[in-house]
Amino acid sequence: MSKAIEIPAGETSKIRVFAINRPVPDMQTLLKSAPVPDVARELLADPHLNTAGAEVFPMADLAGVGLAAYLSDGYAVTDEALSPDRAKLDALEGYVLLVFSDSFAGQPHRLEPGSDVTLIGTYPEFRPGAATGSLTADSALPYTGVPGVVPATSSRNGVGSMVVLTIAAALLLLALWWFLT
Repeated sequence: MSKAIEIPAGETSKIRVFAINRPVPDMQTLLKSAPVPDVARELLADPHLNTAGAEVFPMADLAGVGLAAYLSDGYAVTDEALSPDRAKLDALEGYVLLVFSDSFAGQPHRLEPGSDVTLIGTYPEFRPGAATGSLTADSALPYTGVPGVVPATSSRNGVGSMVVLTIAAALLLLALWWFLT
């Protein structure tokens, strides 16, 4: 049995990567008979876990890319976080399982997966912080326009549009008369 994995309360933006220790043909059959969330719950031996966002896929799908690049490009996991495990991630074969923090809904959780999976690592997704600074440019201040200046309105009164519409209607009637005669 694998070692228990403690998920702390309030965890966000983490990806847990598991190697699946089942033969490829068995996984292909399993994935044909059940949706990915059900497969993920079965592999993790946790029937009540919300695995709606989990991913299960064969490493062959990442041929030429590698799992480390997939995590970096797809989930913005930093190179610093991936570098200790890069070779291990890219050497995986068979199927892998990705489980995200939202599966735990911010609640503490204890995963006790069986021998079907092996935890490879937990990686933080990059989440840019919200801008907290205030805008300081003069143009960002309220009421900074020139007071008393009203933009000029168009002097067009719609006569030109009416002339174009009349000509178009006349041509349409002429074409209709020609077609019917």
